[in-house]
Amino acid sequence: MVRRAVGAAMLALVGLCQTAIPAPAAPTTANTGGTGLLQVPSARLAAPDTLAAGHTWTPLHRHDFLTLQALPGVEATMRRTTTTGTGVPPSDGLDLKLRLLREDADQPELSIGVRGLFRSGGQAAQYLVMSRRWFDTDWTLGFGWGRFAQDGAFGLPVALIGGVEIGTPIDGLSLKIDHTGDLYRAERAANPRLSRPFPVNAGLAWRPLSWLELGAGIERGDTAMLSAVVTLGARALDEAVSGEPSDKAGSGATTTPLGPRPARSSARAAERSIQAVARSQGFAVRAVTIDDIEATAWLDAVPDGPPARAVGRLALIMARRAPAEVERLTVVLGPAELNGTAVSLARTDLERASRHAGSPSEIWRTTELRPAALLEAPPRRAGESWTYRVTPRLEIDPAGRSGSRAYRAALDASVVGGLAGGLVTGGGLRFNLDDNLASRLGERDQRLPVVRSDLARYADGVSVTADHLYTAWLWTPFPDWHVRAEIGHLDEMFGGWEGEVLYRPFGARWAVGLDADWVSKRVPGNLIHFEDQDYASTLASFHYESGDGLTHGTLRAGRYLAGDIGATLELSRTFGNGVSIAAHATVTNAGAESLDQGISLRIPLGPIPAIRRVLAPEFAVRTLGRDAGQRVDQPLRLYDVTGRSSVGRVIGGWDHLLD
Repeated sequence: MVRRAVGAAMLALVGLCQTAIPAPAAPTTANTGGTGLLQVPSARLAAPDTLAAGHTWTPLHRHDFLTLQALPGVEATMRRTTTTGTGVPPSDGLDLKLRLLREDADQPELSIGVRGLFRSGGQAAQYLVMSRRWFDTDWTLGFGWGRFAQDGAFGLPVALIGGVEIGTPIDGLSLKIDHTGDLYRAERAANPRLSRPFPVNAGLAWRPLSWLELGAGIERGDTAMLSAVVTLGARALDEAVSGEPSDKAGSGATTTPLGPRPARSSARAAERSIQAVARSQGFAVRAVTIDDIEATAWLDAVPDGPPARAVGRLALIMARRAPAEVERLTVVLGPAELNGTAVSLARTDLERASRHAGSPSEIWRTTELRPAALLEAPPRRAGESWTYRVTPRLEIDPAGRSGSRAYRAALDASVVGGLAGGLVTGGGLRFNLDDNLASRLGERDQRLPVVRSDLARYADGVSVTADHLYTAWLWTPFPDWHVRAEIGHLDEMFGGWEGEVLYRPFGARWAVGLDADWVSKRVPGNLIHFEDQDYASTLASFHYESGDGLTHGTLRAGRYLAGDIGATLELSRTFGNGVSIAAHATVTNAGAESLDQGISLRIPLGPIPAIRRVLAPEFAVRTLGRDAGQRVDQPLRLYDVTGRSSVGRVIGGWDHLLD
């Protein structure tokens, strides 16, 4: 009787919504995270650079999830599913969705996906679905395997899944109905009181605010469902950090018009003036040289945000102070030892743009990009260039090995500076604020050596420790070939040697590298003593960046610190004022239960008043205390250092030149 009543109610709601307005502008969220209906994922994907965190509650299941849309066609979700009253263990894993076709006038949206990649915990499901808008409705239909096909027709391991989302006259409110073949077999076997579920679910999704989605519905025919999702997008994050609408970026509205060129100014006096002003504004300028009609500034450390923004601001400083005969303004990005990018602008174009008579695109026409190796780099004076960063850090593991959430809160303060002859030194302190690692990480995997499963030793009872303290040598022996050799405390748990080689052709979107570590475990809270056991890792890497240089993908493969063999996939997206979102997943031959994964959000907030240290809070949902798939967490890596001055990054953020 209840099921018939529910079915009648669904039909009635569909009839009422036939006068609805067009379907929602943005896809809504499924129960387990990612875009979709209720239990059925749709072929839709969220806008690129979207990060969503949510919770779904039913009397039987709790779903906690974090979804990252780092690339236009790939959706990654970290999910934790807890089943109550059945004895079924919690399930946590990585869910992926890949778009195969984008909807147009002739074809529907088509996507393929998997729930519970590598580790499923009984939640494994695969699907191939298509979605199509029709007036005020968005229909989804496809095939499902795994849990989606437990009622597969004719005994086949596949079933039809699908549903519809219907817009309503109420702004931001839609009705969702779906059909799934999930019979809850594991839950019913553990709890015989559970009845066979009704295959149709119905609910409402409501967006009262652009960043908040609320949901409610009836599932299984007799089970209530409630959900809440918080969504952060690239535009919202950029506006929050920059304090101004992102669609105004690059307009040049904040640029003060350049006045007349200095009538009397010697080259040497102008060099000293430009360098002093640039350093007072937080730029790590090594030197400034003026030769005939060209002024050049060497910027060792590229600040957060689009490199073009740093180029524009330094070029404006030079344009206001360089002698009148100077017509070319050049900013060299990146340490000279690593052959960065030299960006040369026409002074007259910059002057016109400052008076709103030009634009970044017009300046681009006369801009020249060259390898920095073509310019003779001035020597670096030891200790002249130092950069600082303060990072409040919160890490949460929704699936600690004991089955409970684990967390750690810390404050990192770091400094890095250049020495003479290509030497770089860096140090950092970690202030441990709070954690529950000792009671939540549980027993380690006895098959592996202790790598990071004793993480609690380095957090609980250690109020402050040296997170890293190292000296590195950077060198470009041949064009496009970069080398790093390093010794010291490489992260809070390991110290020793590390070497790296990177081949990154100038202007190319790709790079390949190899890094190796030979380290020992540090005694917690001690700068001198090490434990007896040695660890080694060797990893090859392939890097690729998007055409605008803002999205990066990395594939690593090789031997990790525990001796296990495997691979790591990393995706990251940087935008606005340096805000970045990233995801990673590592699988090795140590077994699926040792999967290491995570999603992180980092928001540089700019210099702290009075002390001018960059504040960059970081929030991460990731696995903690794993022994498999681990490598040294060293902050000075060649791809990251050279990436800040790459051609792709310069071109991708060119619209921010006059910010």
